[in-house]
Amino acid sequence: MNIDKEMNELFKLLDQNNDIIKLKKINNEITQKELDLINNYRNNPSIENKKMLYDNKIIREYLHCENNVNYLIMEINSKFKRRHICQK
Repeated sequence: MNIDKEMNELFKLLDQNNDIIKLKKINNEITQKELDLINNYRNNPSIENKKMLYDNKIIREYLHCENNVNYLIMEINSKFKRRHICQK
């Protein structure tokens, strides 16, 4: 088994993942408005600020895609662990 080859294949597949492609696109769409909402919530994590954050379409879509990618990463990690590829 050629791990390098399989890893390269995995990276190519990830580059074609819709959520990853969307994240890259959304990342370019983030304006100062979104950054202000994020910083406002970080500085004052209230329910109202969180609601304002989630009411923003760009942030909401970004978080949705990010969650999907995180689930994908968890699944990939579990597959590696089952195959004993990433053991110490």
